[in-house]
Amino acid sequence: MTTPLVASLGWTVSHRFYRIDRTRWRALSDEARRAALAETSAWLARAAAEEGLQLVPLAMIGKADVGFVAIHSDLWRHQQLAQELAATGLGACLEPVYSFLSLSEASEYMSTDADWARTLIDEQQVDPTSADFATKMANFRKRMTQYVEARLHPKLPENFPIVCFYPMAKTRGETRNWFTLPFAERKKLMQEHGESGRKYATRLTQLITTATGIDDWEWGVTLFAGDLKAIRDVVYEMRFDPGSALYGLFGPFYVGIRFGAAELPAVLRL
Repeated sequence: MTTPLVASLGWTVSHRFYRIDRTRWRALSDEARRAALAETSAWLARAAAEEGLQLVPLAMIGKADVGFVAIHSDLWRHQQLAQELAATGLGACLEPVYSFLSLSEASEYMSTDADWARTLIDEQQVDPTSADFATKMANFRKRMTQYVEARLHPKLPENFPIVCFYPMAKTRGETRNWFTLPFAERKKLMQEHGESGRKYATRLTQLITTATGIDDWEWGVTLFAGDLKAIRDVVYEMRFDPGSALYGLFGPFYVGIRFGAAELPAVLRL
């Protein structure tokens, strides 16, 4: 039995996308294909019911055929997920297209007690010695505690069927280098960026994960929506924020539709 490898902060997140080798699949007998589909569907159903694991199967559009997003605290579980799928009859006919490994995180640029106190005093003209000030500060701390918990231990939404994933980084170019900016300036830019994204809170849910030192990009962005245009709109609008317009680098975009274990044969036309 392997010793769990649990990060000291946050949960491990993995994205994996595959293309079906149709030639290899069609070379199987009808009986072998039926057995492979039953085996893989059963594996998906077990994974969906597994305590501590969040697994979202995706019918991909364009760059891949099938994929999944997985959240689990133990790094070993992510390694085993990939091997369990590969060991199925269908898995033997899958070719990896792309994978991304990351960790959930709470942004280092989130507002602090001092930030909110300045807002109350300077902008809202609240007396710092008043009961109203104390109440507002207590409410702020409660909101931030909930925010940090949601970022470190995310619960993937079940009501949005469309999923878009893309990796991103901040530029280190000769004229624009995000990592040479003072922290205060980076924080200001990211808070403005966050304000743009919050306008879409009712239209989509986002999962932001960190991958610096873990994968080829610095962050992963996973958007869950019920309307493809909502994804298009939020990415388009946020690209005009200086934090993205001047410093953002974007990798490939992968779009898929969630499906259930029993839908596997119909969705993939197998």
